[in-house]
Amino acid sequence: MQWHILGAGAIGLLWAAKLQRAGHRVTLILSGPQKLNQYNEIKHFSVTSEGLADRFNTDAELAEHTVPIHHLLITTKSFAAVDAFNSIRHRLVGNTRILLLHNGMGPQQQLVDENPQLEIWAGSTTDGAYFESPWNLVRAGIGDTQIGRLSEYGDEQLFDEIASVDEKLTMTTDINTVLWRKLAINCAINPLTALYDCRNGELLQHTDRRAAMAQICKEVDSVANALGVTLFDRKLMEQAWDVAELTGSNHSSMQQDVSHNRTTEIETITGFFCKAAEQAGIPVPANQLVLEAIRNINEPDDY
Repeated sequence: MQWHILGAGAIGLLWAAKLQRAGHRVTLILSGPQKLNQYNEIKHFSVTSEGLADRFNTDAELAEHTVPIHHLLITTKSFAAVDAFNSIRHRLVGNTRILLLHNGMGPQQQLVDENPQLEIWAGSTTDGAYFESPWNLVRAGIGDTQIGRLSEYGDEQLFDEIASVDEKLTMTTDINTVLWRKLAINCAINPLTALYDCRNGELLQHTDRRAAMAQICKEVDSVANALGVTLFDRKLMEQAWDVAELTGSNHSSMQQDVSHNRTTEIETITGFFCKAAEQAGIPVPANQLVLEAIRNINEPDDY
C-alpha cells in the first residue's frame, strides 16, 4: 500500500518508519524546495530506538506534484493541518483515506465538515520522539496510539490494513472522546509549562503551579460534563497529576515552541476548549487567562 505523509516532523518520520517496516511504500511530502533539496542530499532518515539506529530510504516530493494520493497521513502541527490538506487537495481521488495525527481539536472537525465525501480518520498518540540532528530521530518512548473514523463516509478497512504497523495501535468507535481526553490533559499541562518555562514534573513542585493546574482542570471537567463527554473515571486533576509525574523530565511541545519563539498550538488546545465553553455558556477564566498569556508571549501580531 502507498502512503503519503504530510509533516516530516518527529511523529511523521516515526510513522514513516513504522509503515515502511510493515511493508508499505511511503512518500514524504515536504514543505518546500529547500527542505526537499536538503533531504535529497542524503535520501534517507534514521530512527534510533534503545541505542540501535535504523536507516530508511524513503521517496520525497513537494505538494504540487500530480501523482494521485490514495492514503494520506497528516502529522503537521495542528494549526497547519488545514492548509497542508488544501495544498494537496488536487491530488485526492474518490476513495482517498485520510488519517490526522496531531494535538488539539478543531482541524479534524473542520476537514470532515468541509469534505463530507472523504473518509477521514483521526488519532491520538502518546508516542515520543525528538530530533538529535536533521533527519536523525530518537524514539524517546513507546506509547499507545488510538485511531477512529470521524466521517460518516467509509468503513473500518483502513484499520485492518495498518493494524500490523504497531502492536500498540488500537481502533475506537468513539474517537471524539479520545480526542477530548488528550485535549484535557494538554490544557492542564502544556500552557503552564510554557508560561513557567519548566518541565512537566516541575508543575507539581510549586504550590502556585499546582493551584493553577487544579483550577484549569476544574473548568475542563465542568465543560466536559455539560457537553456529555466522559473524560476519565476520576477527576481530571488526578489524571493530569499522574501524567505530569510520569513525564516529569519531558518538555512539552508548547514549552519548546515558546522557548524557540515558534508558533504554538494554543488555538487548537486551550483556544478550542474556550470556544466550546462559550458555546456551553460556562465561564472558564483560568483557561482564558492562559490562552491570552500564551498569545501575548510570542504571537502578538496574530490577534
